[in-house]
Amino acid sequence: MRGEIVDERDTAWESFDARYRVFVYSGPDAVVKTIDIVDASLHDVMDSTRALAENDRDLWSLALVVDEAEPRGRGLVWLSGMDYHRAPASAFEWRLRAEMQNRYLSARSRRGEAVVLPNGLRVVRMFPEWGVTWPLWESFTDSYPMDAAALGLSDSLAAGLAAWNDRWQDRGLDDPLPADWRDEGWALHSRLQAEMEGIAEVRPDFGR
Repeated sequence: MRGEIVDERDTAWESFDARYRVFVYSGPDAVVKTIDIVDASLHDVMDSTRALAENDRDLWSLALVVDEAEPRGRGLVWLSGMDYHRAPASAFEWRLRAEMQNRYLSARSRRGEAVVLPNGLRVVRMFPEWGVTWPLWESFTDSYPMDAAALGLSDSLAAGLAAWNDRWQDRGLDDPLPADWRDEGWALHSRLQAEMEGIAEVRPDFGR
C-alpha cells in the first residue's frame, strides 16, 4: 500500500450514479449470488452487503461496475475481496482473498462455531516470526501459533519449514532477506498445501 499527494483539481468530471456489485458465496461449493445496487451511498451498500451475507455467515466481495468504451466495455474495480472462484495469482490477490476469509472465520469464532471455511477446510497461514519454531498460524483459534507435529506433517517438511523460519530469524533486523528465501518459501508452500490437501487451505502470507 502507498499514498500519493495529488492536486484535487486533476479530474475532468465526477458522478453520483455509481453501480455497486455484491457477490455472496454460499455453501460448501461457494454458489454465488450477484446483486447490483444503484442509487445508494457506500454506507448504504455496506449495510445491504452485511444483510445479504447474513452478518458474515456467507463469504462476500464487493466491486464497482465501470463501463468503458470498447474494446474494454463493462468491467469491475474491486473494493473488497475478489472473485472467490479464481485462484490468487499474486501476493496482493492473496490479501484480497484473506479479507473475505478473515471476516467469515472471525464471525464463526465469535459465534462459537468451528473455525473452518464453508467447504470444511481450515486456513493455515504461513509466514515467519520471531520466537517460534514453525512459521505456521491459525487465526481466531486457540492453536495460534501452530505446532507442525499437531498437523501430522512429514518430518522432512517440518524440518524444512523450521530451517526456512530460522533463516529469516538469523539475519539482522535491517538486513535484506536472502536472495532465494522467497523462492524457497513458495516451494515449501506447495509441499505444505499438498500434505494438507482436504484438511486446510494454506495461505502464503510471506509473499507480500
